[in-house]
Formats: sequence, C-alpha cells, structure tokens
Amino acid sequence: MSQEEDFARGFIKGFEEGLKDAWEEIIKLSTKGYTSRELQIMAKTKKSMLFQVVQQKAEELERVMGKRIFSQAVPPKPPTAQPELRPGWSYVIKEDRPEKSFSIFTTLIGGGGRGLCISRTHPDTLKQKYGFEAETIWLTKTEGTQDSPGRKGAEFVSPNNLAHLASAVRDFLSKGEDGAVIIEGLEYLTTQNDFRSVLKFVQLINEQVILDKGYLIIPVDEGTMDSKDFSLIEREMSQVL
Repeated sequence: MSQEEDFARGFIKGFEEGLKDAWEEIIKLSTKGYTSRELQIMAKTKKSMLFQVVQQKAEELERVMGKRIFSQAVPPKPPTAQPELRPGWSYVIKEDRPEKSFSIFTTLIGGGGRGLCISRTHPDTLKQKYGFEAETIWLTKTEGTQDSPGRKGAEFVSPNNLAHLASAVRDFLSKGEDGAVIIEGLEYLTTQNDFRSVLKFVQLINEQVILDKGYLIIPVDEGTMDSKDFSLIEREMSQVL
C-alpha cells in the first residue's frame, strides 16, 4: 500500500470517528433535559474548545512517537500594548478564545504577584499554554484535589457549587491587595445554573474585588450567551475590553 493510500485511509477513519463522537455527544446531551437554548450554548462552548482537545491529542501522539510532528516552533509575537488596569476594577473581555485575558492575567501576576484561575479548561493545560503560576480551581463535576509534585494541587469544584466558588474567591482576595482573579468558563456556569444565580455570583465577587483592591478578569464569547444575559454581566463590570 502506498504512502498516499495510508494517508487517505487514516484521514477517512479519523473523519468517521470524529463524526461519531460528535453525534454521540449530541445524543447524550439531548437526553438530559436541556432546553434548545442551553444545548446551543453548550455546543458553541465545546466548539470554541476544540483547538485545546486537538492540541492535547497531537501532544499525546508526539509523546508516543518520540518526535515532534504537529507542533512547530512559532516565532514570538510582538508584544501588544496592555490596557491600564486599576485595582478594585473588574473587566469583561469579549473574545472567542481567552488569549488577551490570559495575557493580561499573566502580566498582572508576573514578578511574584498573586493569582487565582477558575477555569473550565484543565489548569495544567492553561499553565502550559500561557506560562503562569497561580492558585487554580477546575470547574468539573468531580470535586476534590489533584496533587502535583512540588506544588499545590488544583482544586476541583462543581460548577453548581457557586457558594464554594464565591467563598474561595473571597478568601483569596482577603489575603492582600492586588490579587488577580480570572474566570474562564462563565458560559459553562450559565449552563449549569440559572442565570440569576450566576449574576449574583458575579456581583458578590465584584464587591469583594472593590473591598480588597483586587482585579477581576472574565473572558466571554458573547456569541455563546443570550444577549440580554450578556448585557446584565456587562453592567456589573467596571469596563468592557
């Protein structure tokens, strides 16, 4: 069999498996009682995270094969001007991928600053991608703590446990001024809770940020949220970037 035939067969097989996985995910979600709007939001959120899943799979294959195939050295991007942030302010950043948000977060905690990252994406993936060290909370249905050699493990918290999340943010910010908090996955929280509860959660964190002169950064893909809900979130934030 020629190399071209091997490639074609592998491509078709991967394409078929990808379609099967997608339809199985749709079937699984449709049996859980979600509304059509909730399904739409969840589908858009999962679509926006595809690049992370593909990247992880490529890295797994490279480790097995012992050489780099997919990843290539990318020349560093020229530094972009960071917005001037004020202590005690909260920021919502409109973007489909949280590149700008994590760039700002990494800058804020650079040089020994304190940071708390609450994310739907696994914290280890984010740390590797954006190169930061901070306390982390992973939004997942499996609660607990994952210990990592030589460092404090990531805390796993259910997205339904907004009270625990708010308490964790309050405890973090109360330790001193200039603490930076980033929440990656607000759209996910809105699919796991009623929106009013999520809005109240954001309001509570905002108040704590003001009191402790910290920073709050929330990246949001506004296309994954109801426009009215997104407008309410915007009103609670100090600035939209």
